[in-house]
Amino acid sequence: MSDRRRIGRLAFSCRAGILSLLAWSVLNAACARGQQQASAPAADSVNEVLTREAAIWRALQNNPELATLRQQHGIAAAAVVIAETYPFNPSWSNSVFGASGPASAGITSSVPTTQKVTIDLELFRQGKYRRQAASAGLSRTDFEIAFSELGLAVRTARAFDAVLYRHEKLKLADETVKLTQDAAEKTAKLVDVPGGKIAAADAILARAEVYDAQAQTGQARGAYATAWSQLNAALGATEERFQVSGSLEETAPKSDVEGLTRQALELRPDLRARLAAVGEAEARLRLEIANRFGNPNFGPVYELNETSVNFYGFQLTTPLPLLNRRRGEILQREAERDRALLALRQNETVVRQDVRAAVRRLEEAQSWVETYRTKVLPELKTSLEDLENLFEKNQPGVDVLRLITVRRKLLAARAGYLDALYEASQARADLAAAIGDPTVGRNTGIASPKP
Repeated sequence: MSDRRRIGRLAFSCRAGILSLLAWSVLNAACARGQQQASAPAADSVNEVLTREAAIWRALQNNPELATLRQQHGIAAAAVVIAETYPFNPSWSNSVFGASGPASAGITSSVPTTQKVTIDLELFRQGKYRRQAASAGLSRTDFEIAFSELGLAVRTARAFDAVLYRHEKLKLADETVKLTQDAAEKTAKLVDVPGGKIAAADAILARAEVYDAQAQTGQARGAYATAWSQLNAALGATEERFQVSGSLEETAPKSDVEGLTRQALELRPDLRARLAAVGEAEARLRLEIANRFGNPNFGPVYELNETSVNFYGFQLTTPLPLLNRRRGEILQREAERDRALLALRQNETVVRQDVRAAVRRLEEAQSWVETYRTKVLPELKTSLEDLENLFEKNQPGVDVLRLITVRRKLLAARAGYLDALYEASQARADLAAAIGDPTVGRNTGIASPKP
């Protein structure tokens, strides 16, 4: 139990009044990279540039849902104060009688009294178990808050990457419109050229390509606006006053599953919360066992009888646990402890599964990215350059429409590359959530404007 109490005190001290272990790790990562924006961004600044770390830090500070949840710490801390306070107050009783009778009774005091001061005693270390349960409850609450902070940090990182992704997709859609418009204009000019290879139907097809590209631009703008609304929700912002600075081009961490699993078992706050819950359940079980005999009542007694004789002594009242020894309550506490142990084992299994699934997803995503980066995009760029050279040499069979087709394929490949980068960023977010560290595999990059 002493180890679990130390865990609870560690969780309490690391919150540092506002944020828990998670926020401090994010802040340290931002400071290490020299991100001045993450330290204390002004709430009313316009067009403020946010890095991913700064966005996470701002979300941890300003998200109203998290601010509400953090109040659970105060409730749990008050429970510790309650546990450290002796639960019983002394009681004073005063009995006053009127005495009368014949002179032969020897009555010298017509108002005899009896006074008692008593208090219930805890003889089976109930206070120790009560403090252990409250301390473990505080640890559990702090780690549950840290787990919520981890979830918010990962959600913010996902939303941040979604803004970057949608911004690049929008740029690509605008570029597609521009290229198709240029191609349509060139095609229209070649229709009336004597001996040309472009027919009127080809010009109509080129214009249709422009309309299709413009329709995709509208869809891209809507998705971009949606991504910003999700990021603002995570940041706790009501107005879009930011620009984002970053890149989807990230370096993936080493895929050491066993090492990452050990790191996750050490860092995951939900696992620590389960461990603290086991300590809390064990302390409550011991407290219930200690309470099964009840608490004796003890205190001094003073009595003045009708003959003015003073009596001094002590009174002890103790319950007799014959009919009820709290067997049912003890069984309930045992079941709660067993449930907490099973939940801890279940959580450990889930952590291992999360790490393996995240690593596998990240490996597949990185393989997808490398396929585009090393094969698809270079080959298509080479093909386009070769086709452009043939077109300039007026090679037979090479016309504008073929050139447009290859350019569209290259643009589609760039869009697929963005999809692969976004998938990799989501896989990194999965790994960050699985390990319990929102800064896994993160770096800085280029900036993109606000919508």
